[in-house]
Amino acid sequence: MTNSKLKTALLMFGCVVAGSAIAEEAGVGTVVAQGDMTMFCQNAAAARFEVQLDAITTDPPVEREGKLLVLGTVDGESHDYGFDCRFEQNGTYLGVFGDPAMSD
Repeated sequence: MTNSKLKTALLMFGCVVAGSAIAEEAGVGTVVAQGDMTMFCQNAAAARFEVQLDAITTDPPVEREGKLLVLGTVDGESHDYGFDCRFEQNGTYLGVFGDPAMSD
């Protein structure tokens, strides 16, 4: 295999792997109105952390580093776990990011 073909194969493999990680979370890429981001985030977090909606608390969106974030917590048995839902400025949903202990 030539060097060029190897680079192309590795690039394609990386794209497939990256795409599969994004596809695991439902809703990624959905454009959400700013007024709907809080509820959208609550539903996404409940699904991600496998808890009921009433265990999720979220704040209105805030702007940080060019993104819109909805900050939230999951009410746990021993303590609360922090997370955030991230959106592009145009409302494109990027995913739930949070306490790694909750995603095990």
